[in-house]
Amino acid sequence: MNVGLILVAAGQGTRLGAGIPKALVRIPDEPEGQALVAHALHHAADTAGLTHVVVVAPPGPPLQQVTDALHDARQHADVAVQVVPGGAERRASVAAGLAALPPDVGVVLVHDAARAFAPPAVFDRVVAAVRSGHAAVVPALPVTDTIKAVEGADGVEVVTGTPDRSSLRAVQTPQGFLRETLQHAHDHASGDGGHTDDAGLVEAAGGHVAVVPGDPRAMKVTTPHDLALATSWVTGSGPAPAGPALVALSGLPGVGKTSVAREVCRRLGAAHLRVDTVEQGLVRGGMAEDDLGAQGYAATFAVAADQLRVGLGVVADMVNAVPEVRHAWEELAREHRVRLVRVDLVCADERTHRERVQQRAGDISGHRLPTWDDVRARAWAPWPSAELTIDTGRTCVADAAALIEEACR
Repeated sequence: MNVGLILVAAGQGTRLGAGIPKALVRIPDEPEGQALVAHALHHAADTAGLTHVVVVAPPGPPLQQVTDALHDARQHADVAVQVVPGGAERRASVAAGLAALPPDVGVVLVHDAARAFAPPAVFDRVVAAVRSGHAAVVPALPVTDTIKAVEGADGVEVVTGTPDRSSLRAVQTPQGFLRETLQHAHDHASGDGGHTDDAGLVEAAGGHVAVVPGDPRAMKVTTPHDLALATSWVTGSGPAPAGPALVALSGLPGVGKTSVAREVCRRLGAAHLRVDTVEQGLVRGGMAEDDLGAQGYAATFAVAADQLRVGLGVVADMVNAVPEVRHAWEELAREHRVRLVRVDLVCADERTHRERVQQRAGDISGHRLPTWDDVRARAWAPWPSAELTIDTGRTCVADAAALIEEACR
């Protein structure tokens, strides 16, 4: 089923206080900065199966301004993009976008331009869930704060209950639907009904909504503080982590570990420990390559401990496939009382992964790069306790590094 995206960008952004429609706010606030709607389109453009995007913009002069701003976004030749005027409230705007989608679109994503930095992996999770048989799907994060139900007025409220937060989720976008499910929900909606998302309309129409994992970067830019955080993601100018962190990258050769590691080190001022470099140093020192075994990893652990001991963060760049090695990193973090950020790097598109492996050029003298057959024969499984899993086939180096940087905070 072809996928269509309704990108809702018709909000005025009053709470942001920018004096212009929120979708047109530039991040960063510089002439070369992209409008929020352009960032949103850029991150959504890689969604698997996406063929058509309808951007719903404020009517009047802002409509052309949104159209102009989209020229800054990375365009895909096989994805059609059109801009249509929105309505007085959200439901009317989504309905306008739905009417503009061509009839061959069977899966519809509804996404807020204000959630401009939702990673491509979230879009793919939602689409996959719809295609697997769920008619309505939302991404969401567990609620970490204690929630109170209250009632009252005049500035004094009374707590009436404390819901169990383990069953609560903070819902994000993109939300995905079978087209007929979303159309049915809109056709049977009466007024706005107080619904703040399309999943609420589906629930009101008697439908069931499934939940998949969301992402912290899919936050909604609503306040000046949100805008400052989003700007830090784009520019890499966010606050430094509170103390050193140990970032343990894990993934097969060719997924982009070294590129991501170098960018994270640049952002954090951390030490880059690359096991390939350590191993080649041992070989040049006289150790036979066949005798390396675990020696390269052991030497890397020793160097990492020295860096942590003097207060430097560390980014460990290696396959990190076996449980013993992963446990060793966890023990090292506990020993030095530093934050451990475990990151699985994958490239889900096998063709892209193979091309990367075959086209790699070595940058370590004497190091033999693995072939594609070597990589396929290498045992690797996801790290069960990983804080992050990043698909480098759909997430650029800068965005991957920003996710890791945020986790280090």
